Amino acid sequence: MASSAVSDPSRKQSRFRISILGAFGVSLAAGFAVFAIDATPRTLILIVAGAASLLTLLVYPEFALALYVVIGDVKGDERIASLFPGDLTLAVGAILIAGIALNSLRNKRVVQMPASYFLYLALAAWMGVSLTYTPVFAAGLEKLGRFLSVTGIVIIAPFFVLGTPAAMKRFFTGFAIFAFIICAYSLTDLGGSERLATPSNNTIGLGHIACALVLLIWFAVIPKLPFLKRLVVYPVLAVPLLALIGSGSRGAVLALAAVLLVSLFFYRQLLLDAACLLALGFVAIPLVNIPHASFEYLGTLFNSRNVDSLLNFRAELLSYGWNLLQQHPLMGVGIQGFRYHSLNAGLYNWPHNIFLETCCELGIPAGLVVFAIFGAAIRESFRQLWDTGAPFLTLSHVAAALLLVGIVNATNTGDINSDRSTWLFLSLVFVVRGLRAQSPGPAKRSVHAAVGRPLLA
Repeated sequence: MASSAVSDPSRKQSRFRISILGAFGVSLAAGFAVFAIDATPRTLILIVAGAASLLTLLVYPEFALALYVVIGDVKGDERIASLFPGDLTLAVGAILIAGIALNSLRNKRVVQMPASYFLYLALAAWMGVSLTYTPVFAAGLEKLGRFLSVTGIVIIAPFFVLGTPAAMKRFFTGFAIFAFIICAYSLTDLGGSERLATPSNNTIGLGHIACALVLLIWFAVIPKLPFLKRLVVYPVLAVPLLALIGSGSRGAVLALAAVLLVSLFFYRQLLLDAACLLALGFVAIPLVNIPHASFEYLGTLFNSRNVDSLLNFRAELLSYGWNLLQQHPLMGVGIQGFRYHSLNAGLYNWPHNIFLETCCELGIPAGLVVFAIFGAAIRESFRQLWDTGAPFLTLSHVAAALLLVGIVNATNTGDINSDRSTWLFLSLVFVVRGLRAQSPGPAKRSVHAAVGRPLLA
């Protein structure tokens, strides 16, 4: 046993070198395969930049995971899409999987999934059974395939790539950088007539990204700094806040407001920061030319006469989904059946509520499975927040805040495959539990102190 223990470092170093060389070879070959058609200076720069970026994503797949979450809000820009021959979501997903495989050569860590994740298998199996009675088999098969692949990546990958505090820090850093770039890009449309949007022209997606970035800065950076240094962070925080307001995303605004109010009970020292930010907002917002359409849409939260006018077109979709559920309570209408049981498949695409979507397409038992998955994450999050003496409390706060945002997103927008961040936020709670469980007892205080430093510093 002793001799094997001594040889471990050299073996790990050797495996690391192999993975680095393998990643470099793959990235360089891919770069030439994509760009070597026209050997112009611009092409050579793209080859070098692409190879370096691909190498980084392969060696550090946590960056690939952060990019994977937001890539859908970027790839719709024609300037970006023209640089790549295929779908960017699939490309980044493939890079993420390859990075996990390459890193397994240097890390023999055993990945443990929570028991509640067997519910995902039950849900996928139920989707497969529903293919036998769904109205359009090809559409149902496509939705199932997307859930098992595109969506399944963000459900499973966090357990493989975020198994250490350093990897978690790199992930949040990468996500913050990507999110900040998207938010800053949206601000170039200030002064226009339309609501702010991502490069893919997605207003709701911008709201989700901006909300997550605000919470990441609020929980992981600001509480660890003295007040004078926190003032320096305010301009950075202003970028996602302005993007969020400009997007007009009502659900994201409500989620952010709820989390920030609750956070003041955990971080009493941030009361002054909240007051300062409110004061600066009242002064700055009229000066930055946020589109009137953004304020008009956000204003429906306060001036709507009833719930139907507040929900707008979503009220009709929710009503239609509820009617389908009443007609087919046990088995549902089949996966993707919501769209094709109506006279207008283009309008009736999904009910904008994951729980209702699952119940009306797969039946109440499958809906209860989804409720159980969310319930397990909520229970685990409360358990971590209650255990204030355990390490990685900052990560628990971040994960709990993002989980609440994911729940709000799941109830008012998107379908089961369109909002991948919701499923990622569910998994982060259990990943943090794994980090807490791996922390040795005597070293808990020192580890907690290390994680207590700003994650994005």
